[in-house]
Amino acid sequence: MTGSSFQFGNHNSADDWGIRVIAHDFLFPPKRARKVAIPHRDGMYDFGAQNFEERTLRLSCTLERKITRAALREIVYLLCQKKQIRLWNEPDKYYIGELYDPDEILDYPMEVEREFELNFICEPFAYMDAVDAPVSSGHNAVPYRGTANAPCVITLHNPNSYAITNVTITAIKRRI
Repeated sequence: MTGSSFQFGNHNSADDWGIRVIAHDFLFPPKRARKVAIPHRDGMYDFGAQNFEERTLRLSCTLERKITRAALREIVYLLCQKKQIRLWNEPDKYYIGELYDPDEILDYPMEVEREFELNFICEPFAYMDAVDAPVSSGHNAVPYRGTANAPCVITLHNPNSYAITNVTITAIKRRI
């Protein structure tokens, strides 16, 4: 992937559109507050925040080359569809999101090197491509490289002509 760019679906922002990322702001999605006001009681009752809200992936970008308004409209049309978003500095992870408010990019179609912001609304967590982990008899550990207490999918494939019996899978929560 080209440096200082993002991959949106099958399109690279720098190679295909001339859009470079100069800064990005994201670390973790906000937690969803679960509080309720009780009449005649100070403060709020907190049920505990256990889930996360949608993530806003903020990318500060510049346009490297002049493009027509029609070409810009086509780019915005593509960015407003829900797709995988990969960043050049985290190529092993991707987000699923779309652009909801393209107004800022539409204001400056002919100005090269003008800074604008793309705010993608994404699902809360970063995803990772499936990992193949060959196993053998005995204890096999499959590392979890995620940062959230999220479910994983384990698929077992038997390439042999004989059946496998007594398979035990033990899932252990990630420790911080």
